[in-house]
Amino acid sequence: MFEIILRKLTIWRNETAKREGVDAFRVLPNKTLEELARVSPKDKNEMTAIKGIKEAKFAKYGRELIRIINGTENVTGINNSEGDLNYFRRTSFQNKVAETGSERERIFSVGEFLDILNNKLSSAGAKIRGEISSVEERERVVYFSIKDKKDESVINCLIFRYQYEISGVRLEEGMEVVAEGVPEIYKPSGRLSLKVSIIELEGEGALKKEYEKLKRKLEKEGFFAEEEKKKIVGLPQRIGLITSRDGAAIGDFTSNVGKYGLKIRFINSSVEGKRAIFELIKAVKSFKKVEIDTLVIIRGGGSLESLQAFNSEALIREVKKISVPVICGVGHDRDISLLSLASDYAVSTPTAAAKLISSLWEDKIGRINDYERNIIGNFESRVENVDWQIRNNATNIERGFRQVLRDAESRFDDFMLHNLRSVETTILDRERKIKEVKEMLIKKFEDIIYRLQNDIEKVDNIIKLNSPERQLRLGYGIVSKGGVCVKSVNDIQKGDFVRIRFFDGEADSRIEKIKKIKE
Repeated sequence: MFEIILRKLTIWRNETAKREGVDAFRVLPNKTLEELARVSPKDKNEMTAIKGIKEAKFAKYGRELIRIINGTENVTGINNSEGDLNYFRRTSFQNKVAETGSERERIFSVGEFLDILNNKLSSAGAKIRGEISSVEERERVVYFSIKDKKDESVINCLIFRYQYEISGVRLEEGMEVVAEGVPEIYKPSGRLSLKVSIIELEGEGALKKEYEKLKRKLEKEGFFAEEEKKKIVGLPQRIGLITSRDGAAIGDFTSNVGKYGLKIRFINSSVEGKRAIFELIKAVKSFKKVEIDTLVIIRGGGSLESLQAFNSEALIREVKKISVPVICGVGHDRDISLLSLASDYAVSTPTAAAKLISSLWEDKIGRINDYERNIIGNFESRVENVDWQIRNNATNIERGFRQVLRDAESRFDDFMLHNLRSVETTILDRERKIKEVKEMLIKKFEDIIYRLQNDIEKVDNIIKLNSPERQLRLGYGIVSKGGVCVKSVNDIQKGDFVRIRFFDGEADSRIEKIKKIKE
C-alpha cells in the first residue's frame, strides 16, 4: 500500500508543479511525500506533524492530500503512472461524495465545491490558439484574454511575470498566440481563467518577425560583437554539456570529442520547443556554481518553431552572464539561432562542437612533437659541428708543427753550406738563432695551445648546453629497454619493461598502451 500511495502522491505533486509553473520540490519534497505515504494522516493534526507541512501548506494542499491518501486504501494494483492519474481524477469527486453516503445528501461549502472543480479542471490542460483581445500588465501577474475569430468566444487568462518574461512574447491586442495552461476557478471571485505557463506566437511568419525584431535589439546592445566574445585559453579539460539525454546530439558529441582525459559534466535538458527555455536556463545557472573551462550547448537541426528556445532573450542573457567561453552547436535549417550568434563559438552541429574542442588538443600535441624534433635535430647538428671543429684544429696543429721542423732543417743546411769558415762564429750565431727558433716554437705552440684551449672551452660549453642531462632537467626523459635507448614506438611492445631516466634518478615501468602519432 505504501508504494501505491507514494506513486499517487508523486503524480499529484508533479501535476501540481506543472500547473503552477514551479519546480516539483517547491510543492513538496520527496522525503515529505515518503513520510505522507508511510504515516497516511487522516486529519490536520496528523498531517502538520509531518516535517515539511506547516499551516500554509496544509491550507493550500491538505484536504486534497487527505483525499488522495484515503482514496487509495482499497486499491490493490496499478498498471502505470498515467493509469494512476486517471484513477485519481476519476475517483476524487466520488470519494468526496462517499463521505456522507450520496451526492444528494452531501452539502458542500462553496470553497469545498470549488476545490473539487479545480481538481477536476487540473486534468484539462491544453494549448489554445486565439487572438489577444485585452492585456493588463501588473507587477507579478499579466492578465489577458484571447478570443476565437470565428465565433468571438473569449477566455480570460493569466500568467506569472517570471513565466511571461521567459516566454519572450510582448503581448499586444490583435496578436495571434498559442497559450498553454490549465483552467482554474479563482475562489474569491468565482471567475474561470486559463492559468498559462507558456506563450508562443502563432505561425512561422510571426515567429520570423519576432526573431528579426529581437535580433536587431540584441545586436544594438552588442550581444553579437566579435570583440565581446571570450576566447578559449589553453586546453579545455572540464567541459560543461547541456542537451537532451534522449536525443542523438549527445552521442554525436561524445563520440567525436576525442580521448584526451576530458572531464565532461552533463546536465539533461529539454531542447525542443519554447517550453525548453525553463530547463535550459536552469541548467545554465547550475553551471555557474561548477568549475568548468568551457560550456557546450547542443541539439540537432529543426524548424524555426522547434528552435524557439534558442531564440529566447532570457536564455541568451543568462548565457552571456557565464564567465567561461560558450560553444553553441545547434543544428539549424534556414535560420541561425540567436543563441548561436551570441555565443563565443558557433558551429552548425554537435559533431562540429566536439571537433572544435578536439582540434585545440591536436594542435597543441602537434606543436609539442615539432619542438621535440627540433630539439633533437639541433642537438645532433651541434655535436656534428663540434666534432668537425676538433678534427680541423688537430689537423692545423699537425700542419704547423711540420712546417716549423722544415724551416729548422732548411736553416741548418744553409749554415753547413755557406759558413764553414766561421764555424765558431756561425755556431754561436746558430745557437742564438736556434734559441730564437726555440723561443719562436714555444711561442707558436703556446699560441696554438691557447687557441685550442679556447676552442675546447667553446665546444665544452656547447656540449653542456645540449647535453642530455640538461634536457632531463628541463622535463624530458630517456627511455631504454635492455640498456638500449628507445627512439621509436616501433622498438617497444605492450607488456615490455622499460627504464626511464630522469635528471635525479631512474624509474622502471611496464608498457600498458601504445599509441602511434601520424605525422
